[in-house]
Amino acid sequence: MKKWIAIILALASLLALAGCGETASKQNAPTDEQEIDSAETAPNTATEPENVTDYPKIEELSWTFRNAVRYEEPVAAFDYTNNSDFTIVKFDLVFKMKEGVTSEQLQLVDPISDSLISDEEIADMEPYVLDWIVCDPGETAENAICYMIYNTEPTSTEQCELMELDRADIYFIGDDGKEHSVSYSPENDGYSVSDTAEELFVWSDSNYAEMIPKPETRIATVEHDDEEYFYAKAYDISHDYYLKYIEACEQMGFANDYPNDTTSISFSGTNAEGVNVGLSFIDSMQYMEITVEKAES
Repeated sequence: MKKWIAIILALASLLALAGCGETASKQNAPTDEQEIDSAETAPNTATEPENVTDYPKIEELSWTFRNAVRYEEPVAAFDYTNNSDFTIVKFDLVFKMKEGVTSEQLQLVDPISDSLISDEEIADMEPYVLDWIVCDPGETAENAICYMIYNTEPTSTEQCELMELDRADIYFIGDDGKEHSVSYSPENDGYSVSDTAEELFVWSDSNYAEMIPKPETRIATVEHDDEEYFYAKAYDISHDYYLKYIEACEQMGFANDYPNDTTSISFSGTNAEGVNVGLSFIDSMQYMEITVEKAES
C-alpha cells in the first residue's frame, strides 16, 4: 500500500508540474515590478533572451545514483553537485538502456503485472530524472526521483548501471536574472541554447491571490487565475517554510478543514467567505502547489 501511495504521489506531482540543495534560506522576496495583472489563464512570460554565450556544462554537474530508502522501500536516489558558475533551476536527464540488457540482469518488476519487465520492453525503455531542486554554485541537490518505466523507481544502483545518458536539459539563471535552458546530446557532444527566456517570479494581484501570502521565494509561477480558480507553484521551498506558510494562511483567516490530520505534506483551509486554499508540499522537489477556489457546498 505504501508503495502505491508513493507511485500515486509521484505521478500527481509530475502531472502538476511542467518544470530543484538547501537553498530555501537564500529566498528573496519578489519586488512589485515582478507582479502581473490577473488573467483567465497564465500569461506567456517567455522573452527573447540576450545573446547567451556562457552556460552550465554537463561535465560541471557531477551526478550519481546511490542506494536509499523512500517510503520504506529500497530505491536508487539521484544526487548532483553544481560545479558551474550558474544557479541550476531544473536538471532533466533522459537515459536509454544499454544494448543487450536482459530481464534477468535488470530485475525490474512491473507494478501492474507484478512480473519482471520483459526483454522486449527493455529496448524501448527511456528512464528519466526530473530534478526540480534549485541548486546554487557549489551546492549539492539530493534525493531526486528516477523513473525506469511506469513511474517505477529503480530499486538499486545496479539497475542504473545498465542505462546510459541519451540527452539532458539544464535550466539555469542567466546573467539577466531570467531562466534559460541549454540542451546537451552525448551522441555529438553538442550543446543547444534555447532562444527564449522566462521570468523567475510571476505573481498576480487578483482577488484570490490577494487572499493568500505571496511566497517568499525566488521562483514562482501562476498557472491559472480567473474568478473561479487560482493555481500557482512555488519552488525552492523548504519544509519549514511550507509549515510557516500554512500558519500565515491561518492568520489570514483560513481555518484548517481537518485539524485532527497531519499537515506534513498537505493542507486544506476555508475562510469565512467560503473560499478554500489547498497546499501540497513535495519534499524531493522542494516545491509547493497552491490552489484557491470557492469551497464546495
